[in-house]
Amino acid sequence: MGTYVYRIAEMAELLSQVPEAANDKIDQNFVTLIKEYADLRESALNDLVDFMAKASATNLGTQSKWESRIARLRSDYKDLFSRAASDVMLPPAHQLFWTTALDAEEKFFDALSKISTPQRMDDLLQHQDNLSKLLGALQDTWTFLLSQNDSLKTDEMRALQELDQMVQRIISDMDNYWGKMLENSQRAIDAIRKEADYFMTWLRQVLGQGADALIELVKKWLIDENIKPDGTPDDIDDPAKVTLEHLRLMAEAAAEGARKKREMLKSYQDLVSRQKGSVLTMFNKTRQDVDQYLRSNGLSQAQGFLDRAKADLDSWISGLPTSRQRDDGGRFRDYINQKLDIVFTRTQDIDNQFKAKFQGALLSPLSNETVETLAQHYLFKEQLDKIKDRDLSRRLEDIQKELPEQVIKIDESLRNMVDSMSSADGLPSEVRDLVKSMSNGFREYLRDRIKTQIDSLLPVIDDLKKAMTPSTLDADFNRQELESMLS
Repeated sequence: MGTYVYRIAEMAELLSQVPEAANDKIDQNFVTLIKEYADLRESALNDLVDFMAKASATNLGTQSKWESRIARLRSDYKDLFSRAASDVMLPPAHQLFWTTALDAEEKFFDALSKISTPQRMDDLLQHQDNLSKLLGALQDTWTFLLSQNDSLKTDEMRALQELDQMVQRIISDMDNYWGKMLENSQRAIDAIRKEADYFMTWLRQVLGQGADALIELVKKWLIDENIKPDGTPDDIDDPAKVTLEHLRLMAEAAAEGARKKREMLKSYQDLVSRQKGSVLTMFNKTRQDVDQYLRSNGLSQAQGFLDRAKADLDSWISGLPTSRQRDDGGRFRDYINQKLDIVFTRTQDIDNQFKAKFQGALLSPLSNETVETLAQHYLFKEQLDKIKDRDLSRRLEDIQKELPEQVIKIDESLRNMVDSMSSADGLPSEVRDLVKSMSNGFREYLRDRIKTQIDSLLPVIDDLKKAMTPSTLDADFNRQELESMLS
């Protein structure tokens, strides 16, 4: 038994109500007509359902196949009806049945050939294929963007990590140089005091000489000991040289640190610019394209195709001339709707996958997680906080404050030496003036050497200190530009 039997049963019932013709051949022809037409009609309607079932993105053209199949059926059943009435004169009742039946079937299939349901099926399939391809393309794009972004972030993080290593190295070097500078400046101070004590001890031994002889003796002693404007005793000179050397090393370390910090900052900012200009620009453009595409090609469009496909079937059924045709039409509609629903459900699944994968990323609104994935604000803040916590700027500021104190201490020891050496009891004024002149020159010579080195050190320390203050680091290595592009 066929699927679409209601209309055939109706035709058989109507034929049974027609009075028998005098010619038995007429009645037999009409019985055969209904039987053969039932097979033609069943086959055609099954083919139409099969077209819908086999339609795919690579097998479109369902509307033309649909119309062509109905056209072939109509041609076949017209021939069938013609053969049933050929070579015989139909009685009026048979003629009425023949005409009414053919007209009803013509209305059935003519209207069915004109509905847009097959085209809507193709539209659904094309929409689904486009969405599926978009999902795949976006997956590739997203993977590429993340890969490029990760590569740039790795390089950016490397710049910060190298800065951290440099900061640790400078702190270690500065502490080492500073400690040795303090140690040797104290050795120089101690040596200066001892030199004054040596002079006083020696002076007491020769103080009884006459003024002229004493002047020559003092001058010789001062020259031999290098207590003169261009000389330094060995026991003072050695720690003084080490002090000056470590002041120089501190200056070099600070200058090198400031230079490297500028290099690392430039490298970091160049990478951030590349990230903005390539990855984030491409990301924003992709999001705009997706938003624009979905505004006109979202699931609502697929829902529109489905609704129109079903509405056309409903409208076709409601316009059919007989109730039994409408019964067959309802069964046919159910089969077609089932095929439509399968495609739409698959489209919904792809749409759900699409949203699950890209909601908050390539689909608006942008999530905080995506912003953090691309900008990595917190990861970089954590690394930058490590650098700030090392507090290099405070350490440099301490050195800035303590350096002048060291100059003062050395100068004070030199001044005490001059005062003690030139104010010995019983020292003739000529000798006192000589001692004071030569020891003062020595004081200025040694103090100027140290002061000159410190004066060259202070600006480079200040330069590095300003470059490494927490506020400067925050401004230099911020991620706000990246976040602003994503907002």
